[in-house]
Amino acid sequence: MNVIYVVPWAICETDSIYIKKVNSDTVPAPEKGATVDDWCIRNVMPNPDRRSKDIYAVIDVYNGYKESLNDKGMSVFSLSNSVDRLEELGYTKASETETEHIKKKVLKLDKLVKKA
Repeated sequence: MNVIYVVPWAICETDSIYIKKVNSDTVPAPEKGATVDDWCIRNVMPNPDRRSKDIYAVIDVYNGYKESLNDKGMSVFSLSNSVDRLEELGYTKASETETEHIKKKVLKLDKLVKKA
């Protein structure tokens, strides 16, 4: 079983989703509001595909990070969710299949679009 940390967008690459898969034996179970890589976890949910036991932790890269930086007296642009920073922290760009699954089932972005 893996914990999959999901960064819904990166600066200058807003269409891509970045993920970091971590074996659940090496990290405690993620909780909503907990801090990961200086960001706040916005939502935690089991994989919608019931065949998998993975857990998704969606990270609030703007608000959680902004609050953390304010505590440190830094600007939100000092260190950010740029692609270089994400890769440095071990995040990788999700494949097309993973991106589609995450957008539809985890982030539920398809429900936001009203069909005419």
